[in-house]
Amino acid sequence: METVETVETVKETQSWTHRSQLFEAAEQELFTLLSVTAKSRRTMAAKLDEKLPPAAVPVLGMILKLGNTTQSDICEHLMTDKATLSRLVTRLEELELVKREVDETDRRVFNLLPTELAKERWHGWLQNWRDDLRERITKWSDTDLTHLTGLLERLNADLREL
Repeated sequence: METVETVETVKETQSWTHRSQLFEAAEQELFTLLSVTAKSRRTMAAKLDEKLPPAAVPVLGMILKLGNTTQSDICEHLMTDKATLSRLVTRLEELELVKREVDETDRRVFNLLPTELAKERWHGWLQNWRDDLRERITKWSDTDLTHLTGLLERLNADLREL
């Protein structure tokens, strides 16, 4: 005859096994998302310029989004080191996608600005990407989209703390 303690232990073990399986499934989906994202970044880099390293794509995206920013701001937001970022910004300059301007209030600081070429190429690619994405998820309900957005926000916040 089983004791109450044994039944509870079995339930806890089953619960932990189920939770462990959920973690593994979530991890696998996250790894898949990271792979798809890396592929997308490579594709985007090639469409922007065949010589653009994929690691420069989020840097260019941030410069385009902000319109005027510093390397320090980008380092902080993208959680990258200054040496790596400096090499990426130099490459973006060489490809005429970004320009540096001396900050008028602090001559020691350089502001990073997107070029017209960068804006044209980025917005052309972005519109195609958005069209493709929206075509794939157009049948999703508003509830599903809201839920996905909330989960992604939460995941991003948690991952920033790592």
